[in-house]
Amino acid sequence: MGDDRLRILAVKAHPHDFTHCAGTLGIHVGRGDSVTVVTVTSGAYVHNEQLSAELAKPKGQQDPNIVDQPPDKYAEEKAAELRQAAAVFGITDVRILHGKEPFLVDENPDIVEKLTEIILEERPDILISQSTYLTGSGHHGQISGYLGDDHLNAAFAVQKAQYWATSPRPGASRPPHRIAETYYPGVYFNRDDWDVVVDTTDQYENRVEAEALFKSQGHTMKFSRKRIEISCGAAGWSAGVAYAEGFVRARPEVVSSLAVGPYARRSATEPATDHLKRMAGEIR
Repeated sequence: MGDDRLRILAVKAHPHDFTHCAGTLGIHVGRGDSVTVVTVTSGAYVHNEQLSAELAKPKGQQDPNIVDQPPDKYAEEKAAELRQAAAVFGITDVRILHGKEPFLVDENPDIVEKLTEIILEERPDILISQSTYLTGSGHHGQISGYLGDDHLNAAFAVQKAQYWATSPRPGASRPPHRIAETYYPGVYFNRDDWDVVVDTTDQYENRVEAEALFKSQGHTMKFSRKRIEISCGAAGWSAGVAYAEGFVRARPEVVSSLAVGPYARRSATEPATDHLKRMAGEIR
């Protein structure tokens, strides 16, 4: 019997972006699947909330240890936080590529090359990536807050790397590789654009713990629990479960016939009282 375990590659712009699909990745680790997490930048120039708070103070009241902290020191903190957060879900293969920030794909050809090598090395079945869609509305329309930033350019870098990985090169040490399925985290889309919703109810506490680990971004346990309640909780509410993570597929799935999944069948047949208890997390 062949090995049906999956190989999953998640590529993000910044360290904290990993959390947007962390529950789903944790589920796959628990199933025995291989998971690799990559960030194209160190995040040294984003979400430095402590620095923002200090710079808002009068000059004489500012903490020089925060104001004068070099970017590489902040990047080291974020790297440690990412590895700790990934470990919460059993993920040990974490790679930070240190692309130039702000990240523009045309200014980071070396990152595209590194991503190509990772694809050829890991040979993933599934890619979870930032989205390249630009429209801002309609199916696959990325929400406007993410247009034209590091996330979008990271998506373009991954797209280039995917293409390069499928192209045979003279003298290459590895054969080409084509990724079977690509998913984009639903956090970058309007909810009615989602194609797939993963029930991450059993990963709720892990999501809260991982969120709280990003202390360099000002996160606290109270903030983290609230954030997961209103993000994963809202996603779960719309899907009829306690907590969930949504995704958009890069392309439609081809099937031999139509099917009804177990969640849809259960939702259609269970008593309304059980459905409400499931949404509240009282039953599974």
